[in-house]
Amino acid sequence: MTREELLTVVKELVVELNAKANPSQAKEFAKLKNIVDEKVTLDSPLASLGWDSLQMTFLLVALEERLGIDTSTLSMFDLFSVGDFVAELETLVNKKKG
Repeated sequence: MTREELLTVVKELVVELNAKANPSQAKEFAKLKNIVDEKVTLDSPLASLGWDSLQMTFLLVALEERLGIDTSTLSMFDLFSVGDFVAELETLVNKKKG
């Protein structure tokens, strides 16, 4: 899986998890999807996802389920950009292929 494909998965899950948390705000999540699709790139700061540590945990669990990887070894403290995060995911995906 390429970094661009992994970035797409991350973006999809960010929007899906927000929608599950607040299903009554469907119109707002359509806007959020557009913002995420347009504004979040590999060069974006990781903070651009706008999530706290609990929400990132939910994202990691969803990524584990979607990609079949174990994110428990991932250290979020060393990651500054979305690209850093995606590169770590890429390593985990490639390790799984093994």
